[in-house]
Amino acid sequence: MKIGIDFGTSYSCAAAVKNGQIEHIMFSGQTQFRTSVFFPDKAVDLTGFQLTARNEQEISEAIRAAKASYAKRLAEYKRDIATIEALARSDEQSDASDLAERRAMIAKPRLSSDQDLRNSAINAIKRQWLSDQISSAKDADIQLDTAIFGEEAIDALFIYESGRLVQSPKSMLGFGLAKPQRSYITSIVTRILKHIREQASEQLGQQITQATLGRPVRFRGSMGEQAVQILQEAAKEAGFDNVDFLPEPSAAAVGYHARSPSAHTALIIDIGGGTTDIALAEVGGNTPSPTILKTWGEPKGGTDVDLGLSLRTVMPLFGHGTCAKLLAPVFVDAASVSDLNRQKNFRDRKFRHIDPPYASRLLALQQPGVTVRLNRDVEKLKIELSQNQQSECAIDYVEPLLVARATQAGLAQGAEKFMRSFVALLHQVNEELHSNRPVLFLTGGMSQATYVIAAVKQVFPDCQFAPANASLGVVDGLAVHASMTQE
Repeated sequence: MKIGIDFGTSYSCAAAVKNGQIEHIMFSGQTQFRTSVFFPDKAVDLTGFQLTARNEQEISEAIRAAKASYAKRLAEYKRDIATIEALARSDEQSDASDLAERRAMIAKPRLSSDQDLRNSAINAIKRQWLSDQISSAKDADIQLDTAIFGEEAIDALFIYESGRLVQSPKSMLGFGLAKPQRSYITSIVTRILKHIREQASEQLGQQITQATLGRPVRFRGSMGEQAVQILQEAAKEAGFDNVDFLPEPSAAAVGYHARSPSAHTALIIDIGGGTTDIALAEVGGNTPSPTILKTWGEPKGGTDVDLGLSLRTVMPLFGHGTCAKLLAPVFVDAASVSDLNRQKNFRDRKFRHIDPPYASRLLALQQPGVTVRLNRDVEKLKIELSQNQQSECAIDYVEPLLVARATQAGLAQGAEKFMRSFVALLHQVNEELHSNRPVLFLTGGMSQATYVIAAVKQVFPDCQFAPANASLGVVDGLAVHASMTQE
């Protein structure tokens, strides 16, 4: 059996066609996992960790403290709103729209669920337990077989405090790499693909050695051929004997074609974490596969929005734009969690000369795992702001009671650079369509963002949208293609 693999910048997934139906490979009960892998410096058997009665008391106290902090922030929010309303009543020039705008500028506090608060407290306890275990353990080299994947990889780095975490290795494949770096990245990709192959083999009940891998039309960086070579080498080392590649928008077209009874022209728009790819295709009808007429690509995606949002709304808490002693590259380095060189630059910086409170916050941000954890919270803010006027998240792992707040206006500013390139790409495609009106098929993690959909509608006002699965549109097509090309 041959599987399809969507090895993504932010998330990865796999699927196969079994008995005529697409079956998604499950990873810890989910159809996809974050493309992150962590290797602890010293392996500790986590099954030895057990919560004690004292731990449960600590957890309860931590939850009470978090709720007390929320209550305090909520009271401050209500006072601020009351002040705005009182000023509005005293201002004869003010109207309802002015009041609504002022209210929208203040983010209402949000309280995490009891389960999230409990998980956070357990991680803090587990972190101390691991520290005690490691202090008495023998030194050991990093081994690939000790890898931890997905969301658990990020939590593990914060818990272990020592080890190596690689997030979004796909984003590095197309850049110039020295020989040691190339070898290191290849080994990381190998372990991720091996993880996928092992999970697929176990679930499907047979050894999987064939796969179709998705690839962007344009990789980030200028060395697309090198990127494909690394993927080929890694796949072979991971145990795949036969691997072929399919551009990701073409894969989405295959999946859409398989469930389209009537023939028509479709424009496939795939917006992932690191790249944006578009394909024009003839789909549907009685033909065995779609006809790809043309493809376009841009090496930008959701991670660029994360970076912009972080710089606009979160990094000011660390001095961005307010501390003259800190230049912009400091914050770009801190927020670029998938760039190993930038992360090293940030960790090597000295902040003792910086005024409070920024010095202590930046020193906390330099601790293992904190930039990655902050980036994950920024991503959550981005997702919540796609549906809400404002959002916030506690970043008390940097400083007690510290809260990051963001609004849709901040998201729009953070997404501005990505949206400029995205809209320019849409206009280029529209000009080359020569007034055709294809059906629009949007897929990829960013495809459901309201501002993305609005931009597509503005450029293609007369086109209809086809229903699509934002997360699994590409992997479904890869699985169908894999079933048609297996040896």
